[in-house]
Amino acid sequence: MSRYKSLIKYELLTIIRGGYVLAFALILPCVLFVLVGVSVVSEVPEAFKERVFAELFFGFSTLIPLAGVLLGHGANYSREYENNVPQRLNLFGIPSRKLIISKLVSQLIFVLFAFFVYFVFAIFMGVKIDAPIVIFSMLILLLVQSLSLFFLAHGIVCIFKKFGPTYAVSMICYFLFMIVSGNMGIRMDMLPEFARFIGEKILPFIQYTEFNASLLNGGTLDWGSLFIANVVFALIAGTVFLLSRFKDKRSF
Repeated sequence: MSRYKSLIKYELLTIIRGGYVLAFALILPCVLFVLVGVSVVSEVPEAFKERVFAELFFGFSTLIPLAGVLLGHGANYSREYENNVPQRLNLFGIPSRKLIISKLVSQLIFVLFAFFVYFVFAIFMGVKIDAPIVIFSMLILLLVQSLSLFFLAHGIVCIFKKFGPTYAVSMICYFLFMIVSGNMGIRMDMLPEFARFIGEKILPFIQYTEFNASLLNGGTLDWGSLFIANVVFALIAGTVFLLSRFKDKRSF
């Protein structure tokens, strides 16, 4: 147990030292929330401003696991992988499985911390979330997304085995996920039909936003779509991870 604590502490320090992770996972959601919020809310009637502001808060919160886990774990672990760090740790009695579990736990802790910072910032900006169940729902769903993104990122690392290709593929996935989820300032009706299908049916981010918005506003909760989107995305991440096993048996 003490070894796990040491590994988790080390991983958290690695995440904090990675300035780009903090920039993408902590600063960018806040900046986009302010920029998009000011421009969008000013164009809607006064009666709907509070609701739109809350939906923006939900939408940009998905950037936390996307940046912190997909980009963060992919970048950090690919550097370690390229420098044979996991193999060296294995010689000192730290197997890959223990190392990866420590990385997963540290990523989830970071997501919780980043969400807390983002939530405090949003409250300061005027977002009103009166129902604790909404915050609880957001946290649970963000952690579920983080699990899928972790195994997706881990699989990408073990397939490409180098920082450059891993970071390029992870960044492409990051921006594609943001675009088809409506988080890049592009309205969903401006996207081609296949892109809307991916964003609404395959990726969990839009369903996450709509579910929490319905929960906050007392609307009908679409459990089925939420469940299917998360399961499909988890299956995709799991497939990438299993493919990485064929490239490298030490992937887990």
